Amino acid sequence: MKPKIGITTGCLCGIGPEVVSKAISDPRVLQICIPKVFGDLNSGREDCGAKSIKAVESVVHAVMSGEVGAIVTAPINKLHWKKAGSEFLGHTEFLASLGGVKSVCMMMASPKLKVSLVTTHARLADVPHLITKERICEVTKLTLTHLRTYALTHLKKIAICALNPHAGESGEFGDEEEKIILPAIAELKSEGYNVSGPYASDTVFLKALNGEFAAVIAMYHDQALGVIKTLDFRNTVNVTLGLPFIRTSPDHGTAEDIVGKGIADHSNMVEAIKMAVELVRKCLST
Repeated sequence: MKPKIGITTGCLCGIGPEVVSKAISDPRVLQICIPKVFGDLNSGREDCGAKSIKAVESVVHAVMSGEVGAIVTAPINKLHWKKAGSEFLGHTEFLASLGGVKSVCMMMASPKLKVSLVTTHARLADVPHLITKERICEVTKLTLTHLRTYALTHLKKIAICALNPHAGESGEFGDEEEKIILPAIAELKSEGYNVSGPYASDTVFLKALNGEFAAVIAMYHDQALGVIKTLDFRNTVNVTLGLPFIRTSPDHGTAEDIVGKGIADHSNMVEAIKMAVELVRKCLST
């Protein structure tokens, strides 16, 4: 039996409606699931922030009530959400609130690499102040739980990134490794978790690609996304860990510069739907 997947239109000012329209008629999607769209694909761009917020609220209600088995969200414009009165930085925080949970994180996943983020949409200058031992432990545990729940890899070890170049070079380039990251690793090891690090980010991703690690824990947004999107942009999917339901999303934004031209590539939306279906099936089989 094919699972039903709830798909939001995203912000109507962007390419969300186009890639969703293309994806829900794509044979690769129709062969594996029953797509159900939340939001009006033909609605105008006026009040697009408020409309996309309402679509997310509706799809979460549907997945929480069992109407759909998982959700896939099209990209939104965070500024438009702010103008619509949203207090949330983006999907991840909003979904956590709607799902009634506090411990969530973003994982970027491709067939070649999986990376979870300690911090997400924050100014680079703020990142050192947002990294804590508790948050590193939380993200690592969410990552391991996800991998084990869905049997996504036979590998067991998790690599934890450093923040600074050369992992701080014994404090020469920063002390976050010694004061925060190493104590987090020690605590995780004391609880029986198979982790190691901190690794300099200019080498750790190659180690993961070569099969040494099941996933990498990155300290900030571009430390992770710059690598994984360069490596495999079309097949990389955003997965929110820690929610009481399955949520995936394409790894691209609203691309407002090509709206209305009919040239938006929907392949990443297809991959997000395929991953949602895979996770639903693995959940049902366990």
